[in-house]
Amino acid sequence: MSQITQVKLKDLNILKLYEHYGALERSLPLLTPESQELAQAELEACASLRSEKVDRIYYAMAAHEDALERIKKETDLIAQAKRHHESQLQGLKNLLSWLRRALPLDSTKIQGKNYEFVLSKKKELTVEITSDPASWHTDERLTYCIEQETTTTKTIVVRSMTGEVLSERTEPKTKLETLPNLDAIRDAYQNGQHLPQGVKVEQQYAVRKNRLYTARGMEAQTPEHLTQFLHEPSTAD
Repeated sequence: MSQITQVKLKDLNILKLYEHYGALERSLPLLTPESQELAQAELEACASLRSEKVDRIYYAMAAHEDALERIKKETDLIAQAKRHHESQLQGLKNLLSWLRRALPLDSTKIQGKNYEFVLSKKKELTVEITSDPASWHTDERLTYCIEQETTTTKTIVVRSMTGEVLSERTEPKTKLETLPNLDAIRDAYQNGQHLPQGVKVEQQYAVRKNRLYTARGMEAQTPEHLTQFLHEPSTAD
C-alpha cells in the first residue's frame, strides 16, 4: 500500500494509531493534491486498523465480564457447598453427642471397627440463638440482654507538602448494640427457667477422632517373640 509516511501502521498500538491519525489529519491542508491522495489513503488504513483495535477492547472486556460472572457463580456454589458440609458435619457431631448418652457414665469412647471417637464435655453449655433479641418481650430483653457500647475515634491530620501540620481534628463514633447475655441464659436454663423463643441451650462435646491400629483376629497369629522369627524348621535327613 502506498503511504505518504514511512510508518509501519500495523506495528502501532491503539494510542499511537490515534496520535498518528491526528497528526496526519492536521497536515492535510499543507500538502499538495497528489500528496493529499496518499495521505487520505493512509488515513483510511489507519482508521481501519484503529477500529479493529477498538473492537478488541470490546472483546477483551466481554471475556473478562464473562469470566467474572463464572467466578461469581462458582463462588456462590462453593459457599453453598460449604454451608451444606458444615450443616452435615454439625449433624454428625450432634449424633455422636446423642450416642454418648447411651454409654456408661465412666466411658467417653464410641468405637467402630477401624476408628473411634473420644468425646469430652465442653466446659460451658452451648447457647444457640435463632431469633432476633430485638423481637423478644421487654422483660426478656431486660433479663437476657446486655448493651455493648463501642467508641472508635478517627484522627484526621492535614499537612502541607513540606510536612507542616495545617489542621488536626478527631471524630469519635459511638456504636450501641443489644446483645444476648449468654451467662444469664445458661443460668436460667440450669435453673429450669423459661427462655425466649428461638433460644436453645445444650451440652455439647468436643470430638477427637482416632485410628484403631489393633487388627482384631490377627493377634493369635502374630509372633510375640523374636525367636519365633529366627526359628529354623528342621529338615529331614
